[in-house]
Amino acid sequence: MGFFDSLKKIFDTVGSTESRTVEKAPSTPMRPQNKTPDDIIKSASIPAKPSIRRETTFFGGAEGNDEFAVTFMLSGDFVEFNSHCEIDPSFQYEPFSTDDFTGYNDDLASIGFGPYDPVYCAVEKYVKDGTASGREFMKSESRYFLFRAKFDYGNRILCAYAFAPGTSMEYQMLGLNYNPDVEGTPLEKKLIAALDEAAMTYTETKTNK
Repeated sequence: MGFFDSLKKIFDTVGSTESRTVEKAPSTPMRPQNKTPDDIIKSASIPAKPSIRRETTFFGGAEGNDEFAVTFMLSGDFVEFNSHCEIDPSFQYEPFSTDDFTGYNDDLASIGFGPYDPVYCAVEKYVKDGTASGREFMKSESRYFLFRAKFDYGNRILCAYAFAPGTSMEYQMLGLNYNPDVEGTPLEKKLIAALDEAAMTYTETKTNK
C-alpha cells in the first residue's frame, strides 16, 4: 500500500467516526408543557367571585390616535398584572388571591386585549368571504366583535373574541389563554364564561373630538 493509499484510509476512518458521532448526538429536548396547579383545576367547583367593572383607555380609529373610554365586567377571580407586552390590560386567574395586582405566572390562565396575527388573519378572511377560521367558531352577538374562536397560542390554547372593523381595536382580540390540561375540564367552562361576560358587557366611547 502506497503513502497516498494509507493517508486516504486514515481520512476515511476519521470521516466514518465523525459521521457515527453526529448520528448518535442527542436531539434538543422539546420544551415541556406548563402544568396548571391542582388547586386551580379544582377551583372550577368554587363559585366565581362577583364581577368587577373594569375601566381602561384604548387608542384607535382611522388615524390610530382617537381616544376611547372602555368598560367591561370581569369576574373578581381575575387579578390585573403587567404583561410586559402588547397584550394590555391583562388579568390572571387567581381565585384565591385578594390582591389588586399580581405578578405573571405562565402556569395560570389569563385574559387580555391586544394583537395576535392568527386573529388578524381570521378577521380578514371573515370580512372578505364570510368563511370561518379557528376552531369552535361562534358568531358574536356583540356589535364590537365578529366571532369567538380557538387558536393555537404557542404551547397554550387561546379562546378569543375578534374585534370588528371600525372599533377601537379592530382586527385585534379580547383573548383568554390557558394550558392544554385545562381543555375539556369544568375549569375551562368557568374561564370561558368569564371571557363571555367581558365580551358581552364591553363598551367603548370615543372621548376626543
